[in-house]
Amino acid sequence: MRWFIQVVFSLTCLAICSHSAMDECTDDSSRPQRCMPEFVNAAFNVTVVATNTCGSPPEEYCVQTGVTGVTKSCHICDAGDRRQHHSAVYLTDYNNQQDTTWWQSQTMLAGIQYPNSINLTLHLGKAFDITYVRLKFHTSRPESFAIYKRTSEDGPWTPYQYYSGSCEKTYQKFNRGFIRTGEDEQQALCTDEFSDISPLTGGNVAFSTLEGRPSAYNFDNSPVLQEWVTATDIKVTLNRLNTFGDEVFNDPKVLKSYYYAVSDFAVGGRCKCNGHASECVKNNGFDKPVCNCKHNTEGDDCNVCKPFYNDRPWRRATANNPNECLKCNCNGKSAECYFDPELYRATGHGGHCRNCADNTDGPKCERCLDNHYRDRSGNRCLPCSCNSVGSLATQCDNTGRCSCKPGVMGDKCDRCQPGFHTLTEAGCRPCSCNPSGSTQECDVQTGRCQCKDNVEGFNCDRCKLGYFNLDPQNPQGCTLCFCFQHSSVCDSAEGYSIDTVSSTFDKDDEQWTAQQRDGSSVSVQWSAGGEEISLVAEDYFPMYFVAPERFLGNQLLSYGQNLTLNFRVDRRDTRLSAEDVVLEGAGLRVAVPLIAQGNAYPGENMQTFVFRLHDSTDYPWRPTLPQSEFQKLLHNLTSIKIRGTYSERSAGYLDDVMLITARRGPGTPARWVEKCTCPQGYMGQHCENCTLGYRRNRPDLGAFSSCDACNCNGHSDTCNPDTGMCDCQHNTAGLSCERCEDGSYGDSTVGSSSDCKPCPCPGGSTCAVVPKTKEVVCTNCPTGTTGKRCELCDDGFFGDPLGENGPVRVCRACKCSDNIDPNAVGNCDRETGECLKCIYNTDGFFCDRCKEGFYGSPLATNPNDKCKPCSCSLYGTVDRQTTCLQVTGQCPCLAHVINRDCSACEPGFFNLQSGTGCVRCTCNPIGSTNGQCDISSGQCECQPGVTGLRCERCEVNFFGFGLSGCKPCDCDPEGSSTTQCKDDGRCECSPGFVGARCDMCEENYFYNRSTLGCQQCPACYSLIRDKVNQQRQKLHDLQNLIDNLGSTSEAVSDKAFEDRLKQAEKAIMDLLEEAQTSKNVDKGLLERLGNLNNTLTTQWNRLQNIRNGVDDTGTQTDKARNRVRDTENLVDRAREELDKAKDAISKLDIKTPSNTADPNNMTLLAEEARNLADKHKMDADQIEKIAKDANDTSTKALNLLMKTLDGEGKTNKDIDELNRKYNEAKDLANNLEKQANKVHAEAEEAGDKALKIYSNLTSLPPFNTKSLEGEASKIKKEASDLDKLIDKTEKEYNDLRDDLRGKETEVRKLLEKGKTEQQTADQLLARADAAKALAEEAANKGRSTYQEAQDILGNLRDFDKRVNDNKTAAENAMKRIPEINATISAANEKTKQAEGALGNADADAKEAKSKAEEAEKIASLAQKGSAKTKVDAEKAFEDTKKLDGEVNNMMDQLSAAEAELAKKKAEADQDMMMASMASDNAKEAEDNARKAKSAVRTVLNTINDLLKSLGNIDKVDLSKLGLIEGSLKQAKDKMVNSDLDRKLSELNDVAKSQEEMITDYDRQIKEIQSDIANLNDIKNTLPNGCFNTPSIERP
Repeated sequence: MRWFIQVVFSLTCLAICSHSAMDECTDDSSRPQRCMPEFVNAAFNVTVVATNTCGSPPEEYCVQTGVTGVTKSCHICDAGDRRQHHSAVYLTDYNNQQDTTWWQSQTMLAGIQYPNSINLTLHLGKAFDITYVRLKFHTSRPESFAIYKRTSEDGPWTPYQYYSGSCEKTYQKFNRGFIRTGEDEQQALCTDEFSDISPLTGGNVAFSTLEGRPSAYNFDNSPVLQEWVTATDIKVTLNRLNTFGDEVFNDPKVLKSYYYAVSDFAVGGRCKCNGHASECVKNNGFDKPVCNCKHNTEGDDCNVCKPFYNDRPWRRATANNPNECLKCNCNGKSAECYFDPELYRATGHGGHCRNCADNTDGPKCERCLDNHYRDRSGNRCLPCSCNSVGSLATQCDNTGRCSCKPGVMGDKCDRCQPGFHTLTEAGCRPCSCNPSGSTQECDVQTGRCQCKDNVEGFNCDRCKLGYFNLDPQNPQGCTLCFCFQHSSVCDSAEGYSIDTVSSTFDKDDEQWTAQQRDGSSVSVQWSAGGEEISLVAEDYFPMYFVAPERFLGNQLLSYGQNLTLNFRVDRRDTRLSAEDVVLEGAGLRVAVPLIAQGNAYPGENMQTFVFRLHDSTDYPWRPTLPQSEFQKLLHNLTSIKIRGTYSERSAGYLDDVMLITARRGPGTPARWVEKCTCPQGYMGQHCENCTLGYRRNRPDLGAFSSCDACNCNGHSDTCNPDTGMCDCQHNTAGLSCERCEDGSYGDSTVGSSSDCKPCPCPGGSTCAVVPKTKEVVCTNCPTGTTGKRCELCDDGFFGDPLGENGPVRVCRACKCSDNIDPNAVGNCDRETGECLKCIYNTDGFFCDRCKEGFYGSPLATNPNDKCKPCSCSLYGTVDRQTTCLQVTGQCPCLAHVINRDCSACEPGFFNLQSGTGCVRCTCNPIGSTNGQCDISSGQCECQPGVTGLRCERCEVNFFGFGLSGCKPCDCDPEGSSTTQCKDDGRCECSPGFVGARCDMCEENYFYNRSTLGCQQCPACYSLIRDKVNQQRQKLHDLQNLIDNLGSTSEAVSDKAFEDRLKQAEKAIMDLLEEAQTSKNVDKGLLERLGNLNNTLTTQWNRLQNIRNGVDDTGTQTDKARNRVRDTENLVDRAREELDKAKDAISKLDIKTPSNTADPNNMTLLAEEARNLADKHKMDADQIEKIAKDANDTSTKALNLLMKTLDGEGKTNKDIDELNRKYNEAKDLANNLEKQANKVHAEAEEAGDKALKIYSNLTSLPPFNTKSLEGEASKIKKEASDLDKLIDKTEKEYNDLRDDLRGKETEVRKLLEKGKTEQQTADQLLARADAAKALAEEAANKGRSTYQEAQDILGNLRDFDKRVNDNKTAAENAMKRIPEINATISAANEKTKQAEGALGNADADAKEAKSKAEEAEKIASLAQKGSAKTKVDAEKAFEDTKKLDGEVNNMMDQLSAAEAELAKKKAEADQDMMMASMASDNAKEAEDNARKAKSAVRTVLNTINDLLKSLGNIDKVDLSKLGLIEGSLKQAKDKMVNSDLDRKLSELNDVAKSQEEMITDYDRQIKEIQSDIANLNDIKNTLPNGCFNTPSIERP
């Protein structure tokens, strides 16, 4: 309510200052008055910029209730969900109380608290007069926040108001300060009024801009406050949240309940217009609000006068004076003025006109400028503009005429009279220009005539070079020489006269046709009466008249002449186009509108239209063509089209078409026909023909082609002038006889008749000459043969084709049982066929048997099934032999040695390493299990509790050696003097202990937990023991007395005996009664102790069940660790593959050719391959570094995890200590129970003896029993003392339990510490997961690098195709074709094997995924078992509250076990995900294998193409060689007797470099073969299955 009162106060102040809120800028009498826009919420629906907003990513927040312990209501903030987002648009939308929307920040959990702040910035778009700023918070109001403003969009922020519960500490401001009169009224204050945490929602904060400002009541006269309320932007800075102080515990639920939330952001004020506008409108250009200014003001805030309203200075409107801007007085000669203070002080009017129009001047534009005169109307002044040279003075008369010097004309005396030039003090001189070549004008200074474009000379009397025919009708003066572009020298030809090609349509249509725009034909109508042709259109689509053949063809002589026609239409609504007349020819097309070149618009009357066939811009043929192209078009004119229709249902009429041309013969001379002066090799009027001995360079261009001299290398005297083909002789061929014909060899460029000779090869095959040795070699030998004359068998073949070593034997392929490398050279002897390079561990003439030391099937198709090494064990083989049977592979074994490789002993034998055979085991038949022993040490397998090499004795602390083993002594560690028992199993007890295990205290001893042993009872117990012994002795004496009654000789009187018997009977009855009483007491004690023992036993059993559940969880954890270890092995395998790929890359070293000539394509490709290999090597090094960093991070995580596990081990030790103390308490209770049982047994024994005595003494005389009564009383007292002792012992037990509760607290703290360390371990595990992701990325990059290496190999294989650059390289390439073909076949085979291996990897990945799912199911069962255990533990907790501490302790252990189980389940899920990723990687590898197979096939196809090309070398290479020879011949002709030796030397160097390149290619091919072998090794080292990625933990 307070803020509302403040706002009302501010509004009242503004109302008082302004008298009233006016909406109109003029009063009823149209006089200006102060006006202001309406009061609005300037923030409504304006976007607020927030520096922090919740929901990205989605997060949870809780509603603060202010009540401790109450469950908080939590929700989700999601920026991507329209129902759950809280963006800044909700700050300024419509504030509906029934459906509240709000902006919300992130919670304190994300770090939103002091010193971190959040800004809410409101851009108003322009200046406003701010009255108040109001914020309504959806949560509790902040403890500290501030409001800022700025007066311009790029200005500094000024504090408006501070709100804080700690003003001095946070903002260095006094709390609830105030401003005195005379102090700075633009300072911001601070108050704690709105900084309380209540209310928790809906709290308002309102700031009034004028509250507490002394000058508020004189606002119109206070520029300070006028500036203070002005703002273009408002910023709210939220500095500190209000809390209850419970955030110090870092409870996530509590932290999520603290955040900023604002439901409404309102700014009350008026659009700032300084009293000169009643409204603000949108600016059309920038969509920003601006004032709709009145009073002749303008600007965004009406803060300046309009440009022409500066007669007095701008002022803000007040209630008493609107201060409107006044218009300047410039007499209508200017629309610009500025405020002149000096003029304002002098005259009261400050408007000084600027840029006066009509050459006027003065503050009000009231006079003319100098050298100007006022026109007749008197409204403006005009410049005299008298020429300074031709006039006598610069000032003119009232009419504006200047006084000219003699010989000068014009009102301004600025030009010479016609036919004169060079304006000087003496006048102008006459011009002398050629009318045909000039424009009839000359330079007014020099008299030089202005020539047409193609004319030159002082008087424009001659054509420029390359032009001819100076013609007055030619706008350009002269015509460009055409000469088919072969010459630029020409002149007008003699003997040509003007001629015409015309159509008058006197008799018929004269073969004129018509067509539509799409080319379809239409009929032409001929009118006999009008002697014209016409076209009639039904639609708008145009129709064209098409000229007949006589208008077409070579019309070059019409260049620059006119095409004339008569044309009319029957309607006036003709719509012309850009293509009314169209010329086509020589692949070119030009068009022109009908009204171009000065023609009139067509009408209903026949009109003549003239079109000049010229390329000048004055005749707009489109597109514009250069002159040579336009002449080219006319030289081969193929079509002339004239548009006939221009509108719907209209007709066009054509008549009298005429084309001007020229012809040979008398008549009017046609001077536009050229006669060219042709250069050498050309002839004809237009240089259109080649002279004898020359030919067209490009026959397809016809006469436009250049003429080159015929070059037939001395084998022909003539050539075809059009094609240039020589009539070759002397066994030569080619366009210029530059090569020998097929079946011949030699250098046809020498120029003699004996240049080409027949090839000395069988079957007339082709041959070639080695450049260096000039030796003739055959290039197309039969299959299987090779050599210079095809006299040798090729590699891989054997025989004697020429019979040099016997009869002739055809070359046949060697047969080596498929046990050779097809890529190798020299696999067999070329004469005998003996195999020389057997592989797969085979040997023999045909590689048909295994090598020594190997066995198997050498003829098997699969290399893995061929010969394998014997691998005989050196220790188990006779004489350490390494050979075996070639079929079975059985090695010769020593005595008692078995297996194929003699690597194991027979059952019951050992010591294989002796090298002499195995020795029998000598195990004790009683102490051993089965008589078997270790094959290395001979250690027998012993029964439980038995030890010794032969199992001949019991282990320490065991006894009873027998068929079932030895039994444990199980001596009590406290009661026995040694842990070793006697042969009968009885333990040797320490003093005070008795029993077979020494686990009970002796009579009158008790177990003391402080000294850990049996201690003798105090002296009082000794008295009881003595009394009991006395009673026992008395009873013993009484028994003796009774036994001796019949044999005694002493006489006793009946009376006395009877009395004594009665006394004895009474005493016995009393004793019996006391014994019964004691027995009942003892039974109650025994029942209590029994119940206590049963409770302890029950709790112990339940604790054991809990421990068993924890152990099961550990087992499942070990299984998960094993799967993580398998994953680690997979990453190790990936690293190995990465290293091998890097090794393969390092082997790719390609050298460039050694010569200094420009690099050929192969050199560039090799250089590119090397750069690419270096790049991949750098990538591989980077990948290795990343993998190493990932491994280091995993190691750190492992170390911290092991440290955490050690801490957990310490906690387990503390728990074990508590269990031990619990067991001590349990043992104490057992001892008490044993003592109570002992007393009870003694009491029963005493009662039995008393009954026996009573039965024996029923006939005895009574005797005095007082002594027995006293003794019975003592026994009763002793029983009572014993009961007190039991109570005391029970109290000690309770104290012990209380002590255990203190230990329980310590254990709880240890467990909390363990949880903290576990969280640290989880963080490291997360980092390790990131490291693992980096490792996986490194593996992916490794695979990518490997693939790129394969691409490089493919590129290198393509090198072979380039060997056919010359014949010598082709010959060597042919020798290696079988090797390359075999290499490709082997690569195909390796690819198939790789596909099979990858297929297995896919199956293994699926199996790994299945195992991961099985592990998840096992973990789920374990979790259910743990949950059941937890239920049992909670039930036990309710039943045994006396043991609350111990059970709670074990429950904490169970919670820890559940957390660990959840962690392992997450790890199992991760393993399953990694298995899925491994499966995807396997599929990717399979795709890569397919791509590799496709690449290999591509290379194979390339090689096959190479074979075909080499097979047809006589058609390809000889042509290339002929071209080379032709080039050499031409070079020889041009370099006769000029450095010929040096040229030959250079050619020899080139041949030498090519040979070196071929040698380098041989080396590269060998490296490729080595790389293929490396790839084979990589394939063999690939795993048979796909394993999970390694774990960052170790079990």
